[in-house]
Amino acid sequence: MIFKNSLKLFVANFSVFWKLLLYKLMVIAFCCVLLIPTFSVWNEAFNSVEFSELLIGFSTKTVFVNISALMRSLYVVVEAFLDAVAILYSAHTFMLFYTAVILLVILPFLFGLFTIPAGEGLYSYMASLNRSSFMANFVSKLGKSAVYSLIRTLILLPFLAVFLTGAYYLLSLCKSSGIIQIFLPIMLVVYIALLLSLFTTFLSGFMPACVAFDISPLKAFKKGLKAVSRMFLRVFSSVFVIFFFTIIFTFIMTSFSLIALIPLASVAIIMLDMVMFFESQGNRYYVDLDSIVTPRKLEQCEKFNKVKNII
Repeated sequence: MIFKNSLKLFVANFSVFWKLLLYKLMVIAFCCVLLIPTFSVWNEAFNSVEFSELLIGFSTKTVFVNISALMRSLYVVVEAFLDAVAILYSAHTFMLFYTAVILLVILPFLFGLFTIPAGEGLYSYMASLNRSSFMANFVSKLGKSAVYSLIRTLILLPFLAVFLTGAYYLLSLCKSSGIIQIFLPIMLVVYIALLLSLFTTFLSGFMPACVAFDISPLKAFKKGLKAVSRMFLRVFSSVFVIFFFTIIFTFIMTSFSLIALIPLASVAIIMLDMVMFFESQGNRYYVDLDSIVTPRKLEQCEKFNKVKNII
């Protein structure tokens, strides 16, 4: 039901996708400007390992070519990138750390500033079918958005370290032979979808609590966790479906499809977060002009279950 209602909400508010796509392209362009001083040293490092040729070769491959060859090609690209990083670290350490700050801190922080304004607009629509201005919400909620995005970014950094390390060692199995070659693509897809789903589900109540209760992000984080705990499996399964098919479509349609797929998945998850929160609070909400949902009061259900267990 959560997934179905999120899909209806997504269709009714599809304009959010275009706003997110435009916003992310602007943020990427801004970060590229900040990275201009590093272009020459990265170009030198990439040329020394022929990274561009390897990346183009991988990007134009699809699963219809040969799935084992696709995995090996991806592993070669990752290895070449790590070699380039090692070269840059030995020759231009400052530039490497400068790049890391831009890509791992500034970029996700700026991406996160979109979430609360989008959530404010969705909350108005779901609660009363009113549509509010994204830019007005962006400006008026900028302070709260900054704190929210900072907290989310600080949580994201250790997750990325664990996620990327596990993905690298799993991908390195492509050098093995036998049955591992057959199951490796499935293992890799499930691993990526599983970890991304766990992280997303863990934070799925964070933004809605900020918006619905109009409280500080620190207080909202705790309330968000409580909301998620009431329906963790339902939220996790829905998020897993979104990530799983996003990854599958990426392999089928080549990696260039991520330009559209990532914003689509991001908007779908924002919709899912809002639906989950309304459901967890037992609040009525609109999903489109003709449909209003009246969920059960989960807090009442929890109290009833406690009393039932005592009896």
